[in-house]
Amino acid sequence: EKYENLKGFDATFANRDAGAFREYATKALGVKPANIKLLTDKNAKRRDALKVFKLWLPQFARDGGKDIYIFFAGHGLASDDGKDLFILPYDGDSMMLEDTAISRAEIISLVEKVKPKSVTMFFDTCYSGPSRDGEMLIASARPIRIVAEDEDNIPSNFSVFSAAKNDQISSSISEIKHGIFSYYLMKGLEGESDSNKDRKITNQEMIDYLNLNVKKIAAKAGRKQNPVLSGDPDQVLVRY
Repeated sequence: EKYENLKGFDATFANRDAGAFREYATKALGVKPANIKLLTDKNAKRRDALKVFKLWLPQFARDGGKDIYIFFAGHGLASDDGKDLFILPYDGDSMMLEDTAISRAEIISLVEKVKPKSVTMFFDTCYSGPSRDGEMLIASARPIRIVAEDEDNIPSNFSVFSAAKNDQISSSISEIKHGIFSYYLMKGLEGESDSNKDRKITNQEMIDYLNLNVKKIAAKAGRKQNPVLSGDPDQVLVRY
C-alpha cells in the first residue's frame, strides 16, 4: 500500500485486501495458517518477496504436488516494449523496473521449480501506469497493450486472474475500503460466483462473476475495468 520511492502514490486499501485474502485462503481455500506468508509495506521489499519464493516456499513445498495460491495487491508496470509485466515491491522504483521490481515471468519461473500440482495467481494491479486513484506513477506513462504471446508464457497448470486488462486501471472503492477486484474476489469465494449451485466454483464461474460485478462498479466511477483469466476455465477453484 505504501511505497518508499513513490510518495503520494499509495495503492489505496491494498493492505486490507491482502489481509482479507489471508482469511479467505484459510476459510475458503483450506490453506493452513502456518502455510501462509503475508508481506505488507516495509516488510514487502524486493528481497523479502524473493526470499519467500527462493527460500520459504521450497521448504513448504519440497515434496512437490502442492496447490499454491499467490495474491498481490499494489502497483504494477509494464516494460517500455510491453513484453514484461512487473509488480512493484515496497522499495521498487518505477524508473528502474528491471533492477528494483519483480517480473511476473520471474515469479512463475521460481514457483515452477517446486513442482506444484497447481498454481492460482490473483493480481489486483494494472500495468498501464495509473494508481488506484487514477494518478499516474510516471508522468509520461501511457496505456500499454501487452503483446499477444503473453498468455502462451503461462504454464498449463497455472491460472492467472488479473484485475483489469493491461491498458486499464485497477480501481478501489472508498465506501468498502477495498479494491473492486479484491472485494468481488472475496465475495465470489464465499459462494456467490457458484452460478449453477453445484457447491464448486470453477475458474470460468469466478471470472464471469468478477467481470459482471467489477465492470458494473467501475463504470459507475466512469472507468473501464474488465478482469482477465489466463488458464484452464474448467479447473475447480473452490469446493465447499
